[in-house]
Amino acid sequence: MAWIAAAVAVFYSLSSIALALLFFARLRVLDNRLSVSVALVLPVTGTLPGLEDLLAALTAQSLRPRRLIVSVEAREDPAYRRVAALAEQFPQLNVELVVAGLSALRSQKCTNLLAALAQLEADDAYIVLLDADIRPPPWWLAMLVAPLAAGRADLVNGYRWPVPTRISLGTVLVASIDRAVAVLPRVRWTRPAWGGSLAFTRDALAALDLPKTIGHALTEDLPIGDRAAQTGLRVLTRRAIRPPTPLAGNLCDVWRFARRQYQLIRLYRPRLWSFAAFVVTTDLAARIALLSNGLGWGLAVPALFVLGCLGSTATEIRLAIGSKLGVTDGIGFRLAQHLLVWTILPAPMFHASVIWGGAVTSPVVWRHVRYVVDNAGQVTGVARRPYSDKSV
Repeated sequence: MAWIAAAVAVFYSLSSIALALLFFARLRVLDNRLSVSVALVLPVTGTLPGLEDLLAALTAQSLRPRRLIVSVEAREDPAYRRVAALAEQFPQLNVELVVAGLSALRSQKCTNLLAALAQLEADDAYIVLLDADIRPPPWWLAMLVAPLAAGRADLVNGYRWPVPTRISLGTVLVASIDRAVAVLPRVRWTRPAWGGSLAFTRDALAALDLPKTIGHALTEDLPIGDRAAQTGLRVLTRRAIRPPTPLAGNLCDVWRFARRQYQLIRLYRPRLWSFAAFVVTTDLAARIALLSNGLGWGLAVPALFVLGCLGSTATEIRLAIGSKLGVTDGIGFRLAQHLLVWTILPAPMFHASVIWGGAVTSPVVWRHVRYVVDNAGQVTGVARRPYSDKSV
């Protein structure tokens, strides 16, 4: 049993190192010089404390977008006033504010997206969906659109790179886990699509048939990935599209955020959810076995030491990846990440808890809305609460 537990835990740690090294070796950050017409689509809600930073980042793009379509659910939404006020400060973005109306058939984000996409014009050759919490570097938009303009892909996407705004147990846990997820290969059977940075051509938009694809959906990106696979669209995930994403909140806030991600995966990618549950649960079980019998096994103590060393090695590689992406972590966060891997259990325990929490797929609470969802991922009921300033 000692050998089995040690082998399982060490195998997973070595795999993490290998995948991080492969990602780092293949990571190329390019600033493609393009002059094409791009429409940005941004669904928002709430007080949006970081919106000014996002708009400043969009203004600094080497590929200047033609327009920015921002959609909110109602004039009463605090986002409406926030966007209206900031639009005047960033005239070069040509901000168009759209009121989508309240949704009862699908998630509010999907309703906002459909309302924004209805405002597209003939000159909008490429469309980019983005989330309000990303802080894209200057090459972000050009790298998203370049494969489309070259005819090498129909959809291009990436993933986030979480950056805690303050050091806490919750933010360090989620950032460490999500960064490990960010360097995983996007294999075809997972049908990858991430709505935080998702670009496509007009022909791809027509093929996606979004009014039907997300007409009753809880999220937009996973159904888009399904539809892209069904229609044979070419999907490209670019390693350099890992925009810094500020991460805040206490342990309960970030747990709810992470659990919601796994609720969505359980609904729309059950095979991927099962694979993640198996890997994380067996890794956790092996670590618990080693710790609970550490004094009785001559192998356990050195195995735990090896796990700590391997965890620190993987952490350093991910820190190097972040630096290559333009993210420099402070000394406090760097030390916190190393401390986390040497404590052996907290990260896999937290990860397992959000995965298994995601096994219960309804209701799903997203911002100020509570959704009832059936087993097919279709929204069957919506209940609203007062607007919240929570970002998760």
